[in-house]
Amino acid sequence: MTDPSTRSSSRSTRSRRPGIRLAIGATAGSLAFAALSGVTTTSATAAPSAPAERTSGPSAAATTQVGTSLQLRRAVRKANARAGQDRIVLRRDIDLGPGQGQGNGPMRGDLDITDDLVIVGNGNTLNVRGVDRAFDVRPDTRLVLQRLNISNAAAASGESGGAIRSQGQLVVRGSTISRSVVRGEGSSGGAIFNDGGTAQIINSRLVDNRAARAGGAVEALGGTTVIRGTTMRGNATGFAPGNGGAVHLTGEGEVRVLGSTVTGNGAGAEGGGLWNSAEGTFLVDRTTVTGNTAQGAAADQGGGGIFNDGGSLTVTRSTVEGNEATGAAGSGGGILNDGGELDLRTTTVAGNSAPRAGGGVEADGGTTALRSVTLEGNATGDAPGNGGGLHLTGAGTVLVLGSTVVANEAGSEGGGLWNSADGEFLVSNTEVRGNFARGAAADNGGGGIFNDGGDLTVQGSQVVNNAASGAAGSGGGLFNNLGNAEVTDTAFRGNVATRAGGAVEANVGSTTIRDSVLDQNATGPNPGNGGGVHLTGAGEVTVAGTQVTGNTASAEGGGLWNSATGTFTVTDSTITGNTAEGAAADQGGGGLYNDGGTLTVTGSTVDGNRATGAAGSGGGLLNNLGTLVVTDTVVSGNDAPRAGGGIETNVGTVTLTGVDLTDNTTGANPGNGGGFHTTGAGVVLYTGGSVTGNDAAAQGGGLWNSSTGSMTVTGVTIEDNTAPIGADLYHQPPANGLFLVDGQPVPPTTP
Repeated sequence: MTDPSTRSSSRSTRSRRPGIRLAIGATAGSLAFAALSGVTTTSATAAPSAPAERTSGPSAAATTQVGTSLQLRRAVRKANARAGQDRIVLRRDIDLGPGQGQGNGPMRGDLDITDDLVIVGNGNTLNVRGVDRAFDVRPDTRLVLQRLNISNAAAASGESGGAIRSQGQLVVRGSTISRSVVRGEGSSGGAIFNDGGTAQIINSRLVDNRAARAGGAVEALGGTTVIRGTTMRGNATGFAPGNGGAVHLTGEGEVRVLGSTVTGNGAGAEGGGLWNSAEGTFLVDRTTVTGNTAQGAAADQGGGGIFNDGGSLTVTRSTVEGNEATGAAGSGGGILNDGGELDLRTTTVAGNSAPRAGGGVEADGGTTALRSVTLEGNATGDAPGNGGGLHLTGAGTVLVLGSTVVANEAGSEGGGLWNSADGEFLVSNTEVRGNFARGAAADNGGGGIFNDGGDLTVQGSQVVNNAASGAAGSGGGLFNNLGNAEVTDTAFRGNVATRAGGAVEANVGSTTIRDSVLDQNATGPNPGNGGGVHLTGAGEVTVAGTQVTGNTASAEGGGLWNSATGTFTVTDSTITGNTAEGAAADQGGGGLYNDGGTLTVTGSTVDGNRATGAAGSGGGLLNNLGTLVVTDTVVSGNDAPRAGGGIETNVGTVTLTGVDLTDNTTGANPGNGGGFHTTGAGVVLYTGGSVTGNDAAAQGGGLWNSSTGSMTVTGVTIEDNTAPIGADLYHQPPANGLFLVDGQPVPPTTP
């Protein structure tokens, strides 16, 4: 995003008052205005000539029926001269000629309205033929248009309000305004310009209108604008700056779009459909915003459907679907909140796309809240391609509450949701399901959620069937990259990552998972570690009160995997039915794998896990060159082909206190240490607990110590273990190491 300190000049082009003069051109269907008709018109926008003298005192409303341009002009002149509201009824279609006489007023150019007037079109068309705009409503004046079709209006170059300019009260009901334009620098509001007054557009159609600056259909400069039950289709802006394909608000005003349809509109830069100012209040309710396009090339441009430039934007009970930010680094295919307050409620944001980030929603700072929102099928490109559903840039706050984030896709990171390094991001009572992140690097991925160094909280949620599908993509469900992630009361099920962290990948940072479920998650083969959770680098991971069940790693750590420099703590958790498929002797760790760091397991159950590779070891736990501390834990029913059915340590240091090793087994390759196996010069201190009912296919059904290992066992019940050699204990000859049981040395075991 652009540094805020550099934004003043560009922001001024976004929201300054519509200007005057200088013509541009465009075809009827082009955002570029490359070939706009060069009709020369005369506009009644200078100081108005004095109206005809009014009769004294109020008079009864008059109704006049007209069928020609001259009759219409005369009727408007008389209505202006007569106090009170008048009524004009069109009997047929009328082509509004240029008028006659000198100066301004209703007899020349547009129809100046200086007294309250109702015009009933009866479905007839006022074809302005490029003469001027149709109506110019002066302050303290009310114009009501009913069932009137206005087409081909064109304000003078540099002026705003192609069909209507109103400084008073405007009501457009059951009417259509089409193919009207404003041309020239600063001109806005291809159909309607509400110049600080009040405008109501009800049950109407605004179609194929064009504006050079902003507001392809409607420009509001302050004031209050209400659009109800109206279709805005095929309207567009140019590129200077080119904001608000259908509706644009400048300054401190209020816009409400209610029960309407905003479809197929386009903006040269921002807000293909709707655009809200920094001081504006904008409500979209029960409205469909679909198929709109914003072409802005910068990272803080886009908002294919809606753009909020720092104001207050509320979208409720609506659908934002199939919109696009198409610029090189355009963001926010559906909605872009640029530093403002965005409140999305009971709304569907679906099938939108952006090249850079935020396929559905982009938040650039500010506060963004999603309540009961569906983010579905949104996507980013590859530049860089983050946050398929929602992306936060900078120091903002995002709340995703009671929502559904489903089937979104990111070219790199955060298929569903993406949090920035300075962001605060809360996901609560939300389902994050079936999202994809396609990034190929080891620090890409986060199929469901990606946290890029900020503060992420996930609570009471479901993170299901997401995938990090790139060549080395990690964190199928969640990727915490250098940040702080707090996960509570959340289920991760069926997530997949190519490299590591089927459910959760932590790259350094601090990751806490409490009272949660990690179930049936998996890694691919590259290298395939940490089916449930994987830690990379010198980070900290805490897993507490959590069920880690049925996860699979293609190499190491079917359930949990700790790095060489990591600190990993597991408390009061159940690690059961997980599988590690690595074939090498230093691979496995069906339940947990410690790759040289510090792994602490307390008050837990490690049950029914398997190392299934040809020489896989450590069915329950494998400590590879690290420090393993296990306390008050049951390790039972685990299995490994090679060694250490319950626990394998390859060198390293192991401290077991109050640990029960029960009913663990090894296969026949070679099949040593049914309960516990030491490889190399490992150091083991085992105090309290029991070693019972374990079985080894070859040696040491209970405990197996290498010739160079050091194992000290005190106060442990060792019985009912089975093996062809050394049913309970096996000490590999030549016994250069130390093996003591209750202070007594265990001699080398002989066949």
